[in-house]
Amino acid sequence: MELVKRAHNLNSTPPTAVFDASHGQANWAQTGFPSREMHTNFAGLTEILCRRGFHCRSTGSESLTAHLETTRLLIIPPPTGHYDSRKERWRAERSVLFTREEVRAVLSCLRDGGRLLAFSYCFGDSFTQANLRDLFTPLGCELNDDAVIDIRALRQTHPLHLHFETPAESLPPTWARTNVVTVCWRPAATFTLTPGATAWPLAVSSGGRCLSFDRTLRRICFESLPIAVFGHHGTGRFALFGGPHVFESSPLGLLHHADNARFLHNILDWLVSDDAIEDDPCRSADAPQADYGHELTCVEPRGNGARTIASVERVLRKTGVLKALGRAKWMP
Repeated sequence: MELVKRAHNLNSTPPTAVFDASHGQANWAQTGFPSREMHTNFAGLTEILCRRGFHCRSTGSESLTAHLETTRLLIIPPPTGHYDSRKERWRAERSVLFTREEVRAVLSCLRDGGRLLAFSYCFGDSFTQANLRDLFTPLGCELNDDAVIDIRALRQTHPLHLHFETPAESLPPTWARTNVVTVCWRPAATFTLTPGATAWPLAVSSGGRCLSFDRTLRRICFESLPIAVFGHHGTGRFALFGGPHVFESSPLGLLHHADNARFLHNILDWLVSDDAIEDDPCRSADAPQADYGHELTCVEPRGNGARTIASVERVLRKTGVLKALGRAKWMP
């Protein structure tokens, strides 16, 4: 009976897109920069969804679960804790963490045909003091505590303006790279896909100079890694990103850079489609040849590697990359 009721609600006109605002998204304003809500950093995405016929609304301070029954597309901007301006870091805040009930409700929503578009932040939960990992892991997508950074730009570029680009070849699904030449990113966390997961890389870093630094494991990786993933859970679909800037329309957002807007439209086309999903779609003949299960080329924190990591860590601290930067002190 519940499935029938939900199916009726999802087929309502217009479809509803709900932006989560109950897990600290408003707390980003504590840094002096805009919050990460429907009407601020995600205003561009909101406008695009409205033009596609969606009715967009925010959860506000209400429980996320209260909105899921009638939601066609759930958007989760980066959750975060409470900002400590003196230490320039995020502190854990229990009231904005995802509860077990909320995680179960979102997963149930997906199984029954819901759609999910969710964003983490560079260095993952270790930076924001959130618990997105609790939601992503059941989907077969382990969120890492790292960030992909263009190492060549570290000393010349303000940390808030760091960026890197990926060519269309770094978007494995054929549908993702339609009319896309380049996508522009700011530092973003990566994902590890668990064996047997019905999830695949949506975008991968270029590797090499765009290395991954894991602040928890204190490890450097030079391989191409997934910075966005997509997949299905039951009859629902999801797309998860390691950073929000790619689709944000704030002064530091990149929605209108390179082919980011076209990339977003491609993702929304796939997310809201009711066409059948082929398992392991990235192994088609025209997809880039890559095997993300191979052992990665990493520098571990032992022996000579320890000195290399310590050197990179010093640069990251000195440039402010490892800090939660407040506008008053750090804005150029």
